[in-house]
Amino acid sequence: MRYPRLCFYATLVCLFCCFETIIGQETIDLKSFADSARKAAGKPDFLPLGTRFLELAKEQKDTTQIADAYACIASHYYDLGNIDSLRLITYEYMDWADRCHRNTDRYQAWRQYIQRMTEKGMQEEAMRETELLSKDAEKRKDKYGMASGEMCIGYNHRIFGQNVKLCLEYYDSALKHFEEGKYYRDAYVVSLNIIQTYLARQAYADAIPYLDRLEQLKKTTENKNYGIGAALHMRYYQFRVIGALGTKGKAAAESYVKEADTYYRKHKEDISPESWFGYKLMCSQILGDIRTAVSYMDSLIDYQNSLGNYYPGNYRQKAIMLEQIGNYKEACRAFAEYGQLNDSVRTAEMDEQLNKYTAQFEVDRLKMEKLELSDKMNRERLVLVFTASCVILILLLLVTYLYVRTLSMNRKLDAARKEIQKMSRIKSSFIQHVTHELRTPLNSVVGFSALLAEEGLNVEEAREYSEQVERNSAYLLGLIDNIIDIADMDSQTADMPKEAVDVNACCLECVDTFGGKQKEGVEMQWIPSPEAPVVLTVRAWMKRVLSLLLDNAVKFTEKGVISLRCEEDKAHNLVRLILEDTGIGIDSQYRDTVFERFFKVDTFTPGTGLGLSIARQVMDIVNGKIYLDAAYTKGTRVIVEWPINSNH
Repeated sequence: MRYPRLCFYATLVCLFCCFETIIGQETIDLKSFADSARKAAGKPDFLPLGTRFLELAKEQKDTTQIADAYACIASHYYDLGNIDSLRLITYEYMDWADRCHRNTDRYQAWRQYIQRMTEKGMQEEAMRETELLSKDAEKRKDKYGMASGEMCIGYNHRIFGQNVKLCLEYYDSALKHFEEGKYYRDAYVVSLNIIQTYLARQAYADAIPYLDRLEQLKKTTENKNYGIGAALHMRYYQFRVIGALGTKGKAAAESYVKEADTYYRKHKEDISPESWFGYKLMCSQILGDIRTAVSYMDSLIDYQNSLGNYYPGNYRQKAIMLEQIGNYKEACRAFAEYGQLNDSVRTAEMDEQLNKYTAQFEVDRLKMEKLELSDKMNRERLVLVFTASCVILILLLLVTYLYVRTLSMNRKLDAARKEIQKMSRIKSSFIQHVTHELRTPLNSVVGFSALLAEEGLNVEEAREYSEQVERNSAYLLGLIDNIIDIADMDSQTADMPKEAVDVNACCLECVDTFGGKQKEGVEMQWIPSPEAPVVLTVRAWMKRVLSLLLDNAVKFTEKGVISLRCEEDKAHNLVRLILEDTGIGIDSQYRDTVFERFFKVDTFTPGTGLGLSIARQVMDIVNGKIYLDAAYTKGTRVIVEWPINSNH
């Protein structure tokens, strides 16, 4: 009875721990996570985000988000041209969509996978998958699947068979079925493919009716709020320009060119530079500007090379264009690069296939050996060993889990204890400093008030005592304001409501406020940024930091210049505010301690010692930086680096 009872208690402990973990887990905003994953698609840091997005969607059993996660990961591998990874995620996505009866998602993913294989020149694989898709759609009698199959067949005829007539027949049939089924986004895509086919053959007049038809389809999708995407809309604008250039000439296409350029600048982050260079290249060829076309071809090749993609055909086309303008030396060099790259690509493809076949052979051989060994093993012994192993594994997992959980709790308790001790020290120090700082001005106010109450004072003495009372009262008021600011900062976070702040305007406003407060002989200068940067932040925070710095500069500068300038650093996504003065300066040994609360370099100098600490606290909230420039020797230079991004 002892061992079953022990197992029972162990099971109860596991269930309790798991329940506690689930209850304590914080809810994750799946929508925000999904937006982050989509923005990172095609970038090096996408995969962890995409995988986590899919896991969270599955945990919350949100089918819409699961489908979006699969589509996002598939698009990522599509953009990278990673066929093996695209195959795996596509099959997984299709299996899930089949179980959830989401046939449209299933055929859409399948079609995307086939299209990418076709673009990579994998003729046998693409044709085989196209045949499987078509048969599957016919078996299920799914019209969307049939239309997707026709679209893939047309694409295969265009790329592999060079049979434009059959290609257009299948495209037209797919377009008809998509429009009848009200799959407007897919109809939009097919229409773009049809137009591209005509434009590639320089049949510009034949493309015009489809461009007009696409214009109506574009309005339909906008009215019904279908998510077409910036990249597809950009293709429409580009094709319209090419069609106008080919039929009516440069003058007639100017308005379309401006519209396409404006749309590209507005959605530059969502549109691949590869398609933009290809579009500009084609426009230059139509206009007969071969030199410009060569320039765009170089930009296209450089961009593709930066992604690790090398297409021999681009070098061949470049060589032909160079030959047309009589640059035979460069044309020969381009032909040589084409031959060398073509050979290396073919060699790499053959090596890749050989490695795949070798690996598959090894896997099959190991499987056979494993089967032969399994047949020789005794079944009863196998059951016994398996049972004992499971029991031991469960016990080990249980012990490991309890041990890890204990360590985690101990670490959290230790961190909490240290934090409490730290807060206690800060609190004691704060009370000590505040008491000291309040006592002196209060004694002055009380003492001089008592003197004012006495009789027999002359006018000069009364004025002097009044000024002392007023000065110490103002000091007390400033100290209390700073203490309130510190309390406010402690209770505020980066989640405060933000607004678009014109940094130049905010700086000018602060400079105007302190413009008449500097000492005689001190010049106040303001140097704005020529690009007028805009920061998404809390305006009051920025004004508070600038006011505190300007107040210090005015206080400690007897003569010379106080200068505030603004610089935008786009490379680091921040705005840099630089305040310089010709005052007494701060020794380099106090570069860090000067930002601590109640710290003053000279204890006899009037001031609370809270201004720079409040500025540092604000910059910590916005994930910015504030520091002294030790290289500046004419006084004090304080540099503030404020992030432009709103996600502080």
